[in-house]
Amino acid sequence: MGSVFAQQGIHMTPEEFDRIHHGTLFDIMPRIFGDHLTDEESFRLGSMKEAAFRELYKDEIKPIDGLIDWLEQLKATGLKVGLATAADFSNADFTVDAIHIRHYFDCIVTSDIVKEGKPSPAVYLYAAQQLQVNPANCLVFEDTASGIQAATAAGMKVIGVATSLSEEAMQQLPVQKVIKDYCSLATHHITSLF
Repeated sequence: MGSVFAQQGIHMTPEEFDRIHHGTLFDIMPRIFGDHLTDEESFRLGSMKEAAFRELYKDEIKPIDGLIDWLEQLKATGLKVGLATAADFSNADFTVDAIHIRHYFDCIVTSDIVKEGKPSPAVYLYAAQQLQVNPANCLVFEDTASGIQAATAAGMKVIGVATSLSEEAMQQLPVQKVIKDYCSLATHHITSLF
């Protein structure tokens, strides 16, 4: 991805990138390239960035430990399961298909579908609507601060997944529980939160 930015004369550290990388591509691109971008330029540069991401990670992508078993448990209980992601449609498809989990979800909501990206609650509220579930009855598994903020703003309970943030950092956020993977979860953990 750095090559996409370097081609445009933009150089930033991974920490700088992480700090500004939230929301939709139309939110992110002006933060990186400046407010002068047209929507067409934002789309073009964002598409280049996302294509570079997919190329970079295509051989590296794998599910978090325990995720597949956890999704199997959830489906066996008959609970509705949705995926609400800040990723665009192409990246969500890439990830979901690479780890073969599409069939576990009753709905998949990407940043392309809503007007505002995380930390806006829009993606979570839209997913709850698609699932026909009251947001107060939803439990979100989230690995970013902006995602936790979005889920909380939607009125949902949150379990923090310490993959992009440390367990200590996660515990400072409004989460009900922090996990490092899905190995130790059982469905009674969900029912005990409601």
